[in-house]
Amino acid sequence: MLYCINPVASRSTNKHKANYYPSPPCMGAKCKDGIVLLSIHVREHDDVLSGDVSGTNELLLDNIGPVRIEQLDEISMVVNSGWRVDGHTVADKGRELCKNYSILYGKEKGNDFGRYIGWGLVDYLVEYNCQESVRSLSTSGLLATYCANQFELFLVDICGLFPCRALAIGSHAQEINKYLGAINFVNISVQEGANELLNTLRNYAGQHSKLGEEIIDKDTRGCNVPKWQIPNDSIVEIVFLKPSGNIIRKRVAFLNDSVLID
Repeated sequence: MLYCINPVASRSTNKHKANYYPSPPCMGAKCKDGIVLLSIHVREHDDVLSGDVSGTNELLLDNIGPVRIEQLDEISMVVNSGWRVDGHTVADKGRELCKNYSILYGKEKGNDFGRYIGWGLVDYLVEYNCQESVRSLSTSGLLATYCANQFELFLVDICGLFPCRALAIGSHAQEINKYLGAINFVNISVQEGANELLNTLRNYAGQHSKLGEEIIDKDTRGCNVPKWQIPNDSIVEIVFLKPSGNIIRKRVAFLNDSVLID
């Protein structure tokens, strides 16, 4: 399944071992009044297995900090799962494509704008994958656009461009998407949609999820081990894309009760 693509995100090392853990999940949903995108930022540990809490949040609640949800132009956003540097590379290409569209067709965006940007990003990923002189980009993303009075949400992947109503990519995507399919996002607001996404993450990907240790992964020896789960001290980055290109950014604690739009 395409949405289960789960490239390695980062590495934590000490004198004794190197711990690789997967890219935290990114999610998006198209609601009745806009699109909501969500990304998880975890605390970087010197030793993720021993529970050492030294280090700092990579995304603080009270400053700008690094982001995964990137703005391409005034009406489009992209959130990438996987290696962050590759996600930034894809976002830079998206900005270039937006400028090229304006040069070719003018500032007024037509209803083909989202697909133009999306297929341009797919071609870019394929180009890197096919060249022998460079490595492939370890990333996939969700592209959100608003043009011609309609919202569009796409999965951007090396295999193609796929429109979607709600989707998770990255770690736990397979489990999370089973539950997103039962939520009728078309009848709820982006604020309600953000809370549905966040509650789904807490319930099925958090450290105290309903599934507990039922979700298993394979270690380097092929043995079953409990799958990596989102730490409770993580920070959630949220972006709302509203009509007329109104973009609202929020960040909340992972265990925060609800998300509110000011």
